[in-house]
Amino acid sequence: MPESHTPLRLALLHRAWRMPKRYIAPWYIAYLLLGAATAGIFSLLVPLMIVAVSHRPSLIAYVFGAYNLGLLTSPIWGKLTERRRDYRFIFLGGFFVAACSIVVLPMASGISVWCLLAFLTGLGTAAASTVASLFIFDFAPREEWEPRIGWLQSFNGFGLVVGLLIAGALTGALTMGLWVAGGLMFAALFVGGIGLPVKRTTHPFQLRETLQDLDFRSLAAFGYTEFLGRGFLHHSHHLNLAGLRQLPRLLPTAFGRFLVSWFSLSFGVAAFFAYFPILLQQSYGLPASLTALTYAIAAGVGIVLYVQASRWCSRWGSDRVYRWNLVLRWAGFVTLFVLYFLPLPGKTAIALFGFACIVLAWPALSVSGTALAGRLSPLSEGEAIGLFNASTAIATISGTLAGGPLAATLGYAAVLGLGVIGIGLAWLPALTRHSIHPEPVGSSPREKLPRPRNPT
Repeated sequence: MPESHTPLRLALLHRAWRMPKRYIAPWYIAYLLLGAATAGIFSLLVPLMIVAVSHRPSLIAYVFGAYNLGLLTSPIWGKLTERRRDYRFIFLGGFFVAACSIVVLPMASGISVWCLLAFLTGLGTAAASTVASLFIFDFAPREEWEPRIGWLQSFNGFGLVVGLLIAGALTGALTMGLWVAGGLMFAALFVGGIGLPVKRTTHPFQLRETLQDLDFRSLAAFGYTEFLGRGFLHHSHHLNLAGLRQLPRLLPTAFGRFLVSWFSLSFGVAAFFAYFPILLQQSYGLPASLTALTYAIAAGVGIVLYVQASRWCSRWGSDRVYRWNLVLRWAGFVTLFVLYFLPLPGKTAIALFGFACIVLAWPALSVSGTALAGRLSPLSEGEAIGLFNASTAIATISGTLAGGPLAATLGYAAVLGLGVIGIGLAWLPALTRHSIHPEPVGSSPREKLPRPRNPT
């Protein structure tokens, strides 16, 4: 079924792209540098560093699990900023903490120190990212929220491409690469202070209420990164943790079954995204530099695919787009899994194809998943997206941590198998009779359940 409001959302997207100067501020470049340093360089080089120093690939899962836990502090920074109004201090302080942690990381040794530094990197990233959103919500006019947040997400997506290209060129000099990432974060300290807003337009305690009316499905058409938990930090970093208490009542609904599908998808792929550079290198002979280049190209193409995915949802319906791209991502994992056991010539090219399928499926999954979360929920759209993000966060952290024991005992095949099984299970709820079809026209699904008293 086509989406009734998609043309309006696409019009908003086109307006934002036609008049970028109206919605972009100089400090957005700091958010681009953040994406380059953390989603690009950090994500690719840290797994290689851990294996080079410890020769224990299983440690990667614990280090990135700590990083994801740091990202989960996002709601805390949002509340603290709203209460204390220390926007500039927390925003720039986040860059400083992350920069120092990344610079120290290659000089440290031991799993406990690595986990601490990774946690601080995630914490600093969460602080800077959250306050970046608040600069828009609290200082920009309401009618400019979606275009500004969308451009902010896109800058982060562009940063991923830049960071991967830099990381690919520095895979032979891991310490230097991480120092470059830290240098980019220090540069973001200076760039981030240029043009920051100074006059508020909203009351400091209205953020929760205004999130209920934010057009999240419009934001889904702007590119952002799916990487190391960053999938649960998009769309204003809104996490409805309190709404998790309603899950037992939501599970029998179409929205509940969709959440099960999305949780399974996120859990299944989380470990792969922590291990992928070393997994592809040791299993298929893919140089890390080639992996980085492939991912950068796919991520660059993906930025365009966000807009196209919105059109697909308008034409064929979000449920179909979601199912089709589950198949595409599942095919990528199956390709890598089967190839792992076959002594075939030309493994490198086939592995790159499977990896590209995994990456290219994300834009359409993101757009269709966000649309389904907002459309199927008996809660408000803001609460639904917050719950959607919260379930993604839990799945990402638990899936990443589960990858450690699996890789240690069963090898990388288990990490790939987890992706095959997770995406396969995600498809099953999508095939059930009433799983992700919208409520009948004229019904009032949002009146079925009360809103949580204190959405986070």
